[in-house]
Amino acid sequence: MAEAAAANKRSIYMHFGTKEELFDMVVADSMLELAKAVSIDAGHLPGYAGELFDRLEQRTHVRRLYLRAGLERQQPIDVEVEEYRRNVAAIKAAQEAGRIRADIPAVELMAMVIGLVISWDTASWSLKALQAETVHESFTGRRAAVAGLIQPSRVHS
Repeated sequence: MAEAAAANKRSIYMHFGTKEELFDMVVADSMLELAKAVSIDAGHLPGYAGELFDRLEQRTHVRRLYLRAGLERQQPIDVEVEEYRRNVAAIKAAQEAGRIRADIPAVELMAMVIGLVISWDTASWSLKALQAETVHESFTGRRAAVAGLIQPSRVHS
């Protein structure tokens, strides 16, 4: 990629650090951009899931970075941790207020929402081969399914 940008690899590393540090910086910047574009409404997780789905569909490189970071980086990125901390706190507050189900720990519920949003990206190619046989084969169908699977009416104590 350095060649495509007409840049010197050594200069890039001197300015940004190692490949890993550069990767972490790109991931952190992408996650912050995503967080600014899609703010969580913990009391309406289907809406949040739908907005997150839309944004990741528009910015497919962010989705790929997220997936790659999960595979290649075994340690947390501080900026990302802080953003998740804010979202988890919002979910926990909504749970305590009785606005959403409280039987799932807030951090796990956040992970489940994200998992649902990116579920098609993490599905095996064998499962994707069946796509033509399913009802939700389009973007619109998958988006509606993602937002529809998180039911706000299922509030538990």
